Amino acid sequence: MKICVSIDMDNFQEYRRLVDPTGEAHGRSFYADALPRFLDLLDETGLRATFFMIGRDALVPEHRAIAREMIARGHEVGNHSHTHPYNFASLTLEQKVSEIEAAELAIADATGKRPVGFRTPSCDVDEETVWILSERGYAYDASTFPSPLMLAFVAYGKLFVKHDDYQLGPMTTVLAPHQPYRPSARRFYRAWRPGQAPGPDLVEIPLSVTPRARLPFYATFLRMLGSAFFERCVRAYGRERDMLHMAFHLMDLVDHAGTSLGRAVERSPGLGVSFERREHFLREAL
Repeated sequence: MKICVSIDMDNFQEYRRLVDPTGEAHGRSFYADALPRFLDLLDETGLRATFFMIGRDALVPEHRAIAREMIARGHEVGNHSHTHPYNFASLTLEQKVSEIEAAELAIADATGKRPVGFRTPSCDVDEETVWILSERGYAYDASTFPSPLMLAFVAYGKLFVKHDDYQLGPMTTVLAPHQPYRPSARRFYRAWRPGQAPGPDLVEIPLSVTPRARLPFYATFLRMLGSAFFERCVRAYGRERDMLHMAFHLMDLVDHAGTSLGRAVERSPGLGVSFERREHFLREAL
């Protein structure tokens, strides 16, 4: 089974905006805290990953050296938008192009490589975004979330997220194929078929879901169910499919104990977990 590991590089301010928009705007960068731990653990496990980077962070001088180190250590850096708007699909065409292009230029300048993959913030993707990526020559998008648990994530957002613009992708992504596919011309969540009008010239790589129950391979969720349950999910999945794509976040290895961010997320399921538990699950999963 082919394994695809992707890591969203949401930073301090992304989480602070979610749980307490009135709090301080800046704190210790996850690039200094979690990213070195991720790189060392990936080396230990012999894995190579795709890091989806926010363009704004690529402009920070202190981040540029470690961005090049990610490339030097064999990892890919993808585009995760420039300012991480939580309502990406609701942006105008011009705003979407600006978000994608600005991040693309910043990441290419920081790493020496132009990104060829994209993930929208919060998996909030739509047809227009996929066509923009195709026209800009991207090889793939990795934003679809084909699990009915999308409803639970929406409910989670209503209960625990304090950001007014927070939204997830459209519920139609539940209908998307579970394996990589070429999107159709009019519905990004449907696979293109011979005889149809040409669709976007890229591949959509959805987040993997378990057979039947369709639980997402999303670290924040599966961590709540424990390493033994995760192992059973992988075993069941591998009997039926030959490619597994799992998503992590830098937050998985942030030590925020005793910080304002730690206090802000301590009552959020999946986030309010000790560093030791998060590190243990991540090591077992990888």
